[in-house]
Amino acid sequence: MEKFESDDEKDILDKKIYKAKKDKEKTSIFISTKTIIILVTLFILFILFFIILKKYSKEKSNPLYYNVLIGDIGGMNSRLRLYNMTSNISITPYIYKEENFSTVKYDSLESLLKFFLSDINPSYKPNYAFISIPGPIEDNKIITLQNIPHWVLDNGTELGNKLDIDNFFFINDFVVNGYAIQTKLIKDKDYLILNDVQPKKSGAKLMIGPGTGLGMGYLLKNEGDKYYTIGSSEGGGRDYSPKTKLDLDLRNFIKKEANLENVSFGKICSSKSLIPIYKFLHLYENNNSDENPKYKREKNLAKKIDNFNMYNNLEKINEINSELIQKGIKDECQLSKKTLFVFIEIFGEIAGDLALFSLAYNGVYLLGRLTREITPLILDTTIFMDHFKNKDHFWFLLERIPVYLVQNENIELIGVTEAARRYFEDIENK
Repeated sequence: MEKFESDDEKDILDKKIYKAKKDKEKTSIFISTKTIIILVTLFILFILFFIILKKYSKEKSNPLYYNVLIGDIGGMNSRLRLYNMTSNISITPYIYKEENFSTVKYDSLESLLKFFLSDINPSYKPNYAFISIPGPIEDNKIITLQNIPHWVLDNGTELGNKLDIDNFFFINDFVVNGYAIQTKLIKDKDYLILNDVQPKKSGAKLMIGPGTGLGMGYLLKNEGDKYYTIGSSEGGGRDYSPKTKLDLDLRNFIKKEANLENVSFGKICSSKSLIPIYKFLHLYENNNSDENPKYKREKNLAKKIDNFNMYNNLEKINEINSELIQKGIKDECQLSKKTLFVFIEIFGEIAGDLALFSLAYNGVYLLGRLTREITPLILDTTIFMDHFKNKDHFWFLLERIPVYLVQNENIELIGVTEAARRYFEDIENK
C-alpha cells in the first residue's frame, strides 16, 4: 500500500485519478457520438443512393414513349415519318407510318400533313411534330420559303392547332444537319474523308450543301458543354465574287440566262446552276457549235438543254440534272463532265472561303443529294481540294481542316429525330 507523507498528497492523487477517469469517459462519449454521426450519415447517403438508383433503373426499364411526327421538307421532295420514340438514344424509334411525297404537288404544308395523317390509327395520333424546313425560322415562324414559293409562311403554333398537334416545331434544314452529324455516324458508310487530317475538338464545324439553293450552317462548343450549339445561316444569299475572266463571264451569263437581279452563291452553286453552266460552256468553249467541238455533247441531252428556259420548274430541272450527272460521271458526254468539273471548282472555292472565315478545324461537312451524286468525281480528282485551298498565303490553314463527304441519304431524317430526342431528354431532366 502506498504511503503518503500528508493528506494533501493523497487528495492531489485522488483528484488526478478522478480527472483521468472523467477525461476517459468524455473521450469515450465523443468517439461514440462521432461514430453514430458517421453511421447515420452513411445510412442517409445509402438511402439517397438507393432512391436515385431505383429511379434511374425505373426510367431505363420503363422509359417514356412519345408519338411524334417527323418531317424533312425539301424544295422538290418531302419525307414524313410517324414514330413512337423515347429520349433514350439506344432505343430505335418504332415506325408507325412512313411516306415520301413530291413537294410541288401540294399547295401548302398543311394540306401535305393532313393527307399523311388522314388514315392513321387514332392511337398513333402525334402529340409532337418536328418539321425541317429549307428557310430561316424565327419564333417558330417560317420567315421565307425561296425554294417553295407557292406555300404560305406558316406559324408552327397555329399550324399545330389546325392539325390538333399540341407541340409543333419548325427547324431550319441545316440546323437539322447539325443535329445529325453529332450522332454516331460510321466512317466509309455514312461519310467519306476527302483529306487525311485529324480534327481539333475545340474547333468549329462547318456544314455546306448545294440543293435547290446553297445551304450552310455551323457548330460551336464551349468547354464543358454536352452538345454543340448549332447555328443556322442564309449565307447562300451572299453575292458570288468571280476570281477570273471566265468566272466573270459565267456569272454574267447566268444572270442573263436565268433573268436574275444578282448572282448569289445559291444561284451559281446549286441544282439550278448546272444547266446554265452547261449552256455557257457550249457557247464559250465550243463556240456555240457542235462542229469540231472542244467538248463533245450527247445529242439527246443537248436537245433538252438548248431550248430550256424554265428555271422556276424545279421538277424539270431535276429531271435534266439527273441525266446530265449520270452521263458526265459515266463519261458519255464530255460537256456534261466538264460542266460537273466547273461546278466542283465553284463548290470548292465557296467551301474554302467559308472554312477560312470560320476556321472550321473540327471539320467541313459537304451535304445534300447533289453532293452525293457527284461524289465519284470529287473523289477521283483533286479539283475540289485544289480550289478549296487556293487562298493566297492562307492555304496552309486550310490544309489543317478535315473535309467530309456525307453519304447517308437519310441524314436529314436522322437530324430531325435527334432534335426530337434531345427535346424529350431536356423536358424529362427538368
